[in-house]
Amino acid sequence: MSAARHLPDNALWTIGIQSSGTVPSSEANMKIGSLDTVAFTNGATFPVDIVMTNTLTSITDLRQGANSGAQGGSTSLNVTLNYTIWNHNTGLQVAGPYSIQFGIGPLPISIESLETAPDPIAVPSGGQIRFTADVKYDIEWKINSVQANVWSPQPLTVSAGQNQAQTALPGANGKTLTYSISDATNTRGGGTVQVGT
Repeated sequence: MSAARHLPDNALWTIGIQSSGTVPSSEANMKIGSLDTVAFTNGATFPVDIVMTNTLTSITDLRQGANSGAQGGSTSLNVTLNYTIWNHNTGLQVAGPYSIQFGIGPLPISIESLETAPDPIAVPSGGQIRFTADVKYDIEWKINSVQANVWSPQPLTVSAGQNQAQTALPGANGKTLTYSISDATNTRGGGTVQVGT
């Protein structure tokens, strides 16, 4: 087991968008310091919109070759966010979800009337999620349609209100996890989580 990597304080991380609108795998699911900042460089052959799920402001119409302003860093953040990349000209999503974990913090997921948001999502290797739900739900996790133990802790229910953060176990790394939820009427909902490597 390798030692934990020290994250620099107040570092600027630049995420390079490639010509196709994707980001390199090394930047797809990042863990950075709680006071760090992120910026984007658009190397795509078209202007992009970068849509954030929480915490940071979405970026609209980032032109080819342009750099976005840095975000984060002004206050300590302990949260994970997701972002997707859209072709500004066509209005179509071209990549993502990708994740950025600031400090040690979970990606918030809300469940309301069996609808999960955001979905699909991504977290870095060893990343965290935290459900907030309108009512109690039963939850089941699977990898390739096979029931799996992929979180610590991994309760069988999601309680009404804010739940405990759950950390991805090593067996989830590089995998796409699916979850299904059901309420007292047995109606089903669910979502997808991509765990980075």
